[in-house]
This record gives sequence, C-alpha cells and structure tokens, in this order.
Amino acid sequence: MLNPALLPRFFAVLILALLLGGCSSTKLAESWEAPDIDEPPASRILLIALIKDPVTKRFFEAHFVEEAKKKGVDVIPSYEYMPNATDSDEKEEIVSLVNKLGVEGVLVAQLKGMHKDYKYVPSRLDWYPDAYSSMFFYDYYYQGYRAIYRPGYVGSDNYFSVQMHYFSAKSEKMLWAANTVTKNPRSVVGTIEQIADEVLSDLTGSSLVKAKGFI
Repeated sequence: MLNPALLPRFFAVLILALLLGGCSSTKLAESWEAPDIDEPPASRILLIALIKDPVTKRFFEAHFVEEAKKKGVDVIPSYEYMPNATDSDEKEEIVSLVNKLGVEGVLVAQLKGMHKDYKYVPSRLDWYPDAYSSMFFYDYYYQGYRAIYRPGYVGSDNYFSVQMHYFSAKSEKMLWAANTVTKNPRSVVGTIEQIADEVLSDLTGSSLVKAKGFI
C-alpha cells in the first residue's frame, strides 16, 4: 500500500479527497490539435511527468505506462533514465535521450491542482407507499402514501487537474494539448489509469499515436 508520507503535499490532498463520496470520472476538459499535421502516427513515445518528487514521478509514470500497455501503445517512462526532474533539464540532454530511445513523440504531464466546488442541494419531499394488507387497490392508491421530507444541504465535489502536452520528436513542435479533470477521485491508481485512458484514446483517435495492430 502506498505510504502517503512519501508523497508531496499535492498528492496528499488528493488522497484525503478519496474519503469523500461521489463517483470518480475523468474527462478531457479542453483539447487542442495543431492544424495541417504532416507526420505519420508515432509508434513509440516518451512520457515525462514534471513532478519534483521522484517517488511521485515514478508512481505516476509507472501506472500511466501500465494502462498504455493495455491499449497497445508503446510508452517509455522517463524515470528509468532520469529519476529526478532536474536530471535532464537542459535541451541537449533531452534531445540526446530522445535520439537514444528512438521515440517519435514526447508526452509531457504536469499536475495543475485540485479545487473544490460547493453546491446547494435543495430540500425535497419523497413519497413512499405504506403496506396495508387490508386495503384494496384504490384505497391503497389514494390513501396509502406518506411523505418523507429531506432537508436541503450544502454538498461539494472535488476536481483534480492534470495538463498534458504532446510534441513531435522530429520537429519539436507541439502537436496536441489537453487538460484532464477528474471529478471526485476515489483512488490514486484509478485516477492515473483514467487519465491515461482519456489521453491515449484521444491521441490514437487523432492518428497522432499508433496502437499496436492499427495503422
């Protein structure tokens, strides 16, 4: 089980949010694709998570790559070659790594934050039938209901955001960008898997990245 003490404050906030109710769901809030892309789909890409904490960086990339395998996408995690975010912070170092790995694209992930959205749920009156075995249908229909009053309350939803950018290894140009938003994250691993699924589905659907078995 993941030790929260190893995570930076940002992921600690995410873990605390798991205690709240609500269904977890991830979607691309906004996405952008460069016009007139004249490049074949990349069959091998490098994932770089811009996270200062090496443990969190490895954790994010490892689970992202695991989900990519399920989708048939060849993603190389950067932590295997630069465990710390500052290991390769010069352009020449990144270019050298890209050439060494023979990747055609670079996917950069950056944690943006978490915010809470409050909302008021109004009161309501619910009706439930009372069970009186001696009643006939019409008596039951017109007389056998009781009202249950549910008072209003203030609820909240948690939103976890990650920004993604995809670059061509050949031209170094940005070809795609998106913001992912996860509503009410219930699991750190599950959230990363959902992010990977949404991002890679959009990249493969846009023919920027090629999954095995597809052209």
